[in-house]
Amino acid sequence: MPAYLTGHIRIRDVQKWHEYLAQVDATITAYGGEILVRGLQAKVLTNPSKFDEGFERLVVLRFADMAALDRWYVSNEYARLKPIRAAAADVTVVTYSADIHEIKG
Repeated sequence: MPAYLTGHIRIRDVQKWHEYLAQVDATITAYGGEILVRGLQAKVLTNPSKFDEGFERLVVLRFADMAALDRWYVSNEYARLKPIRAAAADVTVVTYSADIHEIKG
């Protein structure tokens, strides 16, 4: 079942961010990941008071499954980029399993 990662991003150092971007794509594809969206926030359509508008950018990645996503996230290749990411931006990373239309409660 596909697994997804979202990164909500607030850039603090543009030069460092470009350094990170120049290297990160190769690590994603090496682990079978795909970049679905890399975009700027346009507008909040619902619940604006509950949304942190400080995160002006979004990235969405897709992997074959959560195991593949986890292998990439803890890989040596990506680990060496995390300090650059941290110096460049505030990033909140969230993972999701594909929705199987099951709600427990």
